[in-house]
Amino acid sequence: MVAMAEWLFDQGAAHVRMHPDGMHLKHFDLPAFLVALGFKHGERSGKTAAGGRWLRDGRTLEVYPRPGLGDVVGEVEGQVVEVEAKGGVSNTLHPGQRSRLRRHLCEAVGQLLASDQSAARQIAAVPKHRETVALSRRMASRCRDAGIEIALVSEDGAIEFAKPAPRV
Repeated sequence: MVAMAEWLFDQGAAHVRMHPDGMHLKHFDLPAFLVALGFKHGERSGKTAAGGRWLRDGRTLEVYPRPGLGDVVGEVEGQVVEVEAKGGVSNTLHPGQRSRLRRHLCEAVGQLLASDQSAARQIAAVPKHRETVALSRRMASRCRDAGIEIALVSEDGAIEFAKPAPRV
């Protein structure tokens, strides 16, 4: 989620909203990570330590833990961008974890298809792993037809967009 929020800032967004659910906050110390990235906690909101406005270099990151909203939402060049982000272990060979990575990509795409948001751009973001790379190549053209892009997020936060597999 944070990598996609940073990507939106890099694309020119001045204001980004994150809506982590309980699972995101259970397994990740979001406030400590945001502080390490140079954010300062401004206005606090909600019951979690992460909730509220975070400020850095004239940019605002609003964190409101709420399920059912896009995980990361921002506006770039007048277009609303909605990201559904799924995490997972990206350095694994374990069959169960690999299956979970594939399932998370399918879930992210499905949630965007079911979204009632009117985002001009929808992105399903998953960890970059050979399983998600292979599946995203198979899904990319059909997802694009539905208006969904697939972002593959490396461990270092680099974002790569899936390209369709060549037709044979």
